[in-house]
Amino acid sequence: MKIGIPSDRPDLNGLVENKLGNAAHLLVIETDDMSFKVMDGPSGSAGAGSGVHAVSLIVEMGAKVILLGYIAPYIANSLEKQGIKIVTRISGSVSMAVTEYIESQLNPELRTKQPLPVQSATQNLWIDAFGRGLHQFQAFLPLLVGVILLLGLFKGFIPKQALLSMFSGSVLYDSFWGACMGSILAGNPVNSYVIGKSLFNVGVDMAGITALMLAWVNVGLIQLPAESKSLGTDFALIRNFAAFIVVVLMSSVLFSLTGGIV
Repeated sequence: MKIGIPSDRPDLNGLVENKLGNAAHLLVIETDDMSFKVMDGPSGSAGAGSGVHAVSLIVEMGAKVILLGYIAPYIANSLEKQGIKIVTRISGSVSMAVTEYIESQLNPELRTKQPLPVQSATQNLWIDAFGRGLHQFQAFLPLLVGVILLLGLFKGFIPKQALLSMFSGSVLYDSFWGACMGSILAGNPVNSYVIGKSLFNVGVDMAGITALMLAWVNVGLIQLPAESKSLGTDFALIRNFAAFIVVVLMSSVLFSLTGGIV
């Protein structure tokens, strides 16, 4: 039997990685003699599809079992329909994880004493996903509360008439100022909905609000230094400038096409 497992090292002494998409190496181990083959993992280089790419590599090598920390439920369900067993919540060294899994399959009593290496993906992954989602919500909640409090100060220091004078009702003009606000502000994209709703309540039209939301996620002056350092100053400046122009134009076009109901 062949077992696939993500590892931080290209040998049996490495530690089991939590996810396939972030693994430095992918090992496929033959349990009969503990021989193995190693492939370079995607290490996140494939973006959102890195996990699926890693799964494909392991399956092509003939693995019938995959041991790892976590995998998306929809991927696990699809693999189990193909006869590939997924075992989650695995940690520690690669050699120990494989040994414990083999022993648990041979010894039913050991299987009940050591539940972590032999958990069924379809029974546990939805629970894992719910727990991770709850953790993300808990992390996001203070940010949302902070934005709401900031809006209170925003309304207190910037009167309604000042906002309405900035957003005059001209589609292109309002799109420009909305894009400016979205480019300067930073934080979780969901926060832009809260700010957009506040602007809508004081009478700002949807062209400016749409531009603010689009610029929030596409233009980032706050992140510009980090982007310049990672991708180069010329690229960062050109990308942000182009994104700003596209945001203004798109907001204006959407407003015009929908008659103000964006």
